Amino acid sequence: MSEMNGHFERGRWVLDPPPTPEPEREPEPAAAPGVEARMQEASQSVRKAVNDVVSAGNHLLRTQEGHDHIEQAARKAGEDLERAINAWAESARLALQRR
Repeated sequence: MSEMNGHFERGRWVLDPPPTPEPEREPEPAAAPGVEARMQEASQSVRKAVNDVVSAGNHLLRTQEGHDHIEQAARKAGEDLERAINAWAESARLALQRR
């Protein structure tokens, strides 16, 4: 007998069928991140946001461009406040005239 794959069945040599390749499995989807992973992601996000705010503050305080921006914002706030006070004063004046 040759060295073929097979086995004896009822006293006779029976060839085994050739092996069939296993179908390729699709990779399993990644599991949803666990609580620890999500907490770590959130912590990193907060840390980045704080660093961005600090960086922007440093830019405002340490550069001429930042100083100009602060000055513009202060002037606009002053103008807005002046308009609000004038509108309130006018409203009060009209209310007193109606009496």
